[in-house]
Amino acid sequence: MVPHLSKWRPMPITTHRKPDRDLSIFECEGSLSLNEIIAVIERFFQGTVAPPTNKILWDIRVASIDNLTADHISKIADLVSGYRSEVKDTKIAVVVSDKLNTDIAKNFKVKSKGALKHLMVFRKIDEAITWLEKDKE
Repeated sequence: MVPHLSKWRPMPITTHRKPDRDLSIFECEGSLSLNEIIAVIERFFQGTVAPPTNKILWDIRVASIDNLTADHISKIADLVSGYRSEVKDTKIAVVVSDKLNTDIAKNFKVKSKGALKHLMVFRKIDEAITWLEKDKE
């Protein structure tokens, strides 16, 4: 076995873009690290891959974010808050599979200091997509 290959793992966040629906989906699996989440957010809002969409779905149903500390959540919220002008009209749906991830996602909204006015947490992906497709309330 080649030693440097034994530590390789696939990227835990896959991005799917649906430009016709102005939607980006971040499909997550495995244990997510702070650095991986920050890298995806920065690439998205800086438009290094493609222009940002106004609807975002984070699917973390098969991911684990319980390793993220309160400090990590604050860092992510501060990063997103720094993109305040980019996120002011953005709708973000987070789809989770359990109460712990629900609590973490809701904590993130609180720590974003009002930058994320249109963030909702769901347990079912079809409900999240329906909400994203509705006009803002």
